[in-house]
Amino acid sequence: MKKVIVAMSGGVDSSLAAALMKDKGYDVTGITLKLFDGQEKYLEDASRMADYLGIRWYMADYSEDFKNNVISYFTNTYKQGQTPNPCAYCNRYSKFSYLISEMKKIDAEMVVTGHYADTAELYGTMHIKKAADPKKDQSYFLSLLTADQIKYLHFPHAHRTKIEVRRIAGKYGLQVSNKKDSQEVCFLEGGDYRDYLSKFVPLDYGKGNFILNGLIIGEHKGILNYTVGQRKGLGISYHEPLYVKNIDPHTCNIELASRQNVFFKNIKAVNCNFVTTPPERFTAKAKIRYRMTEQNCSVEIRENNTAFVEFEEERFAPAPGQILSIYDGDYVLGGGFINEVF
Repeated sequence: MKKVIVAMSGGVDSSLAAALMKDKGYDVTGITLKLFDGQEKYLEDASRMADYLGIRWYMADYSEDFKNNVISYFTNTYKQGQTPNPCAYCNRYSKFSYLISEMKKIDAEMVVTGHYADTAELYGTMHIKKAADPKKDQSYFLSLLTADQIKYLHFPHAHRTKIEVRRIAGKYGLQVSNKKDSQEVCFLEGGDYRDYLSKFVPLDYGKGNFILNGLIIGEHKGILNYTVGQRKGLGISYHEPLYVKNIDPHTCNIELASRQNVFFKNIKAVNCNFVTTPPERFTAKAKIRYRMTEQNCSVEIRENNTAFVEFEEERFAPAPGQILSIYDGDYVLGGGFINEVF
């Protein structure tokens, strides 16, 4: 009997994933990663669902590594005047690394999660592939995963909608079938990111000036309070809406602009990961935010895992620090961190 490890968060997606794998005859072990304080309810629900399903379950405490890795990345990225994507970063550098490590410890062969994504072969190598339900597809957040990570993964909900998942979970009698979806950034627990940052960095860190057309038009509260593309909460009166165009962590000045002046076609991405070695130049589709569709672009690969992407049409406010995800049809070729826009 093939042994698998199922990441169980206590929610409906992962609970049903465990139930489905058991029904298919797999030897299932549930695991819940303890990553931050305040997870007690999630741990309780996951343990309860494992008991109900009659499978082994345990908790693995990675909270110290998570704090030193993901939380540190989150706070430092804001201090650099950029916008982090902790979910994509965590998937690559923490969560799936932990899960694969635990998988090997118990001699399992596969990591199963409740993500809405798929895996399929492209160019002879397993890639992340978009889920069938475009409203729930999470491939964007998985675009930094390596080939060595993807080969171990299985996503049972690749071809299901959320409504179908809840309906099937109800048939299994899972008490979490109608449980509210978790927030995208788990450790924020639905709160404002500024409140969380204030635990580590004073929110007035990096106070400076608002700049418009080269002129100082006011002072801001500190660079942690703003992100590229932001319009609301600037506290600036002007005859038209203003948006954050650029945040300079060295001068701590924030450049503002009208909406038409925060569109860009060209993006430099760094620390890029591609599942297979790409050609030096190629055409593809890419997106710079989770809630958007991919757009046609040309990609040029440079040294040091750097990529230059030119979109056919200008994109609204690409934010340094966010993830650029590159696709070939439904397949994720790879991704990287937006570093410059022009």
